[in-house]
Amino acid sequence: MKNWLKRHWKWLTPLTAAVIGVGAWLVFGYFGFHLIFIDDKVDEDIPVFASGAGASGLESDFISEELAENMNEAMQEDNIPAVVEVDEELPMEMTEAEMDGLTGTDGQTPPDTSETPSATEAPDPESPDTPTTSTTVPPTTAPPTTTVPEIRIAASGDFINRSHPTRGQAIVLTDGIQRFLRFEDFATDNGPDLDVYLSTAATDAPASQFDDDFVNLGDLKGNIGSQNYEVPADVDLDVYSTVVIWCVRFSVVFGVASLS
Repeated sequence: MKNWLKRHWKWLTPLTAAVIGVGAWLVFGYFGFHLIFIDDKVDEDIPVFASGAGASGLESDFISEELAENMNEAMQEDNIPAVVEVDEELPMEMTEAEMDGLTGTDGQTPPDTSETPSATEAPDPESPDTPTTSTTVPPTTAPPTTTVPEIRIAASGDFINRSHPTRGQAIVLTDGIQRFLRFEDFATDNGPDLDVYLSTAATDAPASQFDDDFVNLGDLKGNIGSQNYEVPADVDLDVYSTVVIWCVRFSVVFGVASLS
């Protein structure tokens, strides 16, 4: 055996090295067995999600430590920052008075109060200057009045905590044609796949009921700041009267507001 090894050592040496290299790659690179003995540590400045009982105190809002870690990992994978601030203008132009109190003048042009004769006075037959025939003056048509759309508050409600601390006010603004859901002084925790729902469930309903019957207004634009969402014309706000900040990926409700 020794003689055979001596005779073939020139090609056995690189072959042995290749086998060892492939084996090491399989053990450490592909299967990652070494990770079993190494701690995977992270050092976050501020936690995005708080674990433990939900802020609302309801059992359905409880978030386990495992779920909180999964949500944090999802945010890291999607490169979602802890805070996304937005500050949109109001959906339509408003006067200074309307912005102060969201009220204004009725915008109507006063009607023309000038007297309009319907016909000339009857001619005096005794007068020599009176023509023998009478003429009728057509009535003057008053100019049509125009109404400027007025922005008003159709409904509003304050946000309350559910699984995460949430504050601010939800306001429905309308000019009689369009409707916008606007968030004022709004703040909540950030998270993956956050959407804005209008739900038929009450604000104190179990979390699983908020996505049973709902209208999705789109992705949450930012977890801090004023923002607008157009409400479809066919949505009945007397029925879909609860605003929900909903995490689609993990079926978690962050905060809610009841519109009235």
